[in-house]
Amino acid sequence: MVLKARKQMIKNSGRCLFGAAILVAGMLLIGCKSSDYKFNPLTDNVHPATATKSASAGQEVIEDPKAGVLHVGDKVTVSFSDIINAVQPITQPVKDDGSITLMYNQKFQAAGRTISDIEKEIHDRYVPAYYVNLTANIAIEERFFSVGGEVKSPNRQVYSGRITVTGAIDTAGGFTDFAWKSRIRLTRANGKQITVNYKKALEDPKKNPEVFPGDQVYVPKSIF
Repeated sequence: MVLKARKQMIKNSGRCLFGAAILVAGMLLIGCKSSDYKFNPLTDNVHPATATKSASAGQEVIEDPKAGVLHVGDKVTVSFSDIINAVQPITQPVKDDGSITLMYNQKFQAAGRTISDIEKEIHDRYVPAYYVNLTANIAIEERFFSVGGEVKSPNRQVYSGRITVTGAIDTAGGFTDFAWKSRIRLTRANGKQITVNYKKALEDPKKNPEVFPGDQVYVPKSIF
């Protein structure tokens, strides 16, 4: 009886060892397949962060010159092409009401809009009402603002993009020792005047107005 039990135990142990051997062989087979795997860039996903980094590395973002908006006083030249009868370019400043006027006394709102947006509206206004086809191109003359008074380098600056009163003063080298910093005067191209307190402007962006082409920033001399 004891001998029979021992034989059964040996038989069961053999089955367990055989099962374990099959399991190990299966794991080795899977491991071999994994080691033979090759990355396929067409079907496999790339980690988003890596993809973004690869796409942006070494690339310089170039600002579209037509992405900026026009302002009152900007001098623009509108030229036309792709039409049968040639039309002379039209040069004029953006009026105080923010508009420009083109052929057939057509008025377009320009201030506060991008060049690309205005060009599209010009096309849609004239085609097909006046022309079979037309392409408008708007060019802006170089724009300036000025900084004067009690600053270290009073001068006229080329307007190249968004800038505030405090930024404009920085471009002029900052204040002299006699500057009245709480009474900075910003004069718009249309004559409107705004008084700016330098300290408050730094603390609160809402009190730091933007400077536009044709504007004048003036720092008076302190009375003390």
